[in-house]
Amino acid sequence: MRYRELTETRRRQIRYGALAIAVLLLAVGVIAFSHSNQRITASPAEAQRRSAQTAPVAPAPAPAQASADDLNPTVSGLRRDEAVALIGDARRYAAAGNFVEADASLQKAQKVVPSMPEIEQARRDIEQLRSPDGSFTDQLHRAQLAIEHDDAAAAQAALGEVSRLKPDAPEVAALRAALQQMQEKTAQREARIAQALARMREAVARRDFAAADSALNEAERIDAQNPSIRRARGELARARGAQASSPN
Repeated sequence: MRYRELTETRRRQIRYGALAIAVLLLAVGVIAFSHSNQRITASPAEAQRRSAQTAPVAPAPAPAQASADDLNPTVSGLRRDEAVALIGDARRYAAAGNFVEADASLQKAQKVVPSMPEIEQARRDIEQLRSPDGSFTDQLHRAQLAIEHDDAAAAQAALGEVSRLKPDAPEVAALRAALQQMQEKTAQREARIAQALARMREAVARRDFAAADSALNEAERIDAQNPSIRRARGELARARGAQASSPN
């Protein structure tokens, strides 16, 4: 009996020992498999990181070279304004018949802003104005404007140029008729103003300042910009002041 019991105990120990070894081997296998998967999963990212670290760094693209106008737009705007002012001067010189100064102004504008389209347009317009037909059209327009604004002196000067360029043109006769009509209207207007101012002065002499005001207002309604009316207004104010300061 004792020998069998010992044998059975030995057998149990062997079985338990084998079972423990099997469990241990299984645990070791599971752990090894888990670490292997982690290395496999991490290897692409690690390889990419190492590749990024070891790859040569490409040089940054050089910035495009900016022009002076891009670096300082204020200067560019000032140059354009200066060129536009010179073009305007050239046009005014040409309109006055001073084509030498007109050309000089355009040359200055060309130096400030080369190849500016407005400069070439002004040059073409001035060349057209320099021609006999262009000058005739310009002086004709000047005469018409002067007549519309009752500027007899300017109208006569422009009419003289138009008559010199094309004395037989039908526009010349029409301008002469319009100028004569304007002069007649101006004379009539001046006569009405003179009559109103005469009544004003008569009323001032009588110390009738209400009637003087009425006559002066009538003259102003005819032409408020007439210099004689402004002088008469001063006369009336001085007469009022003298009347107020004089003893009763």
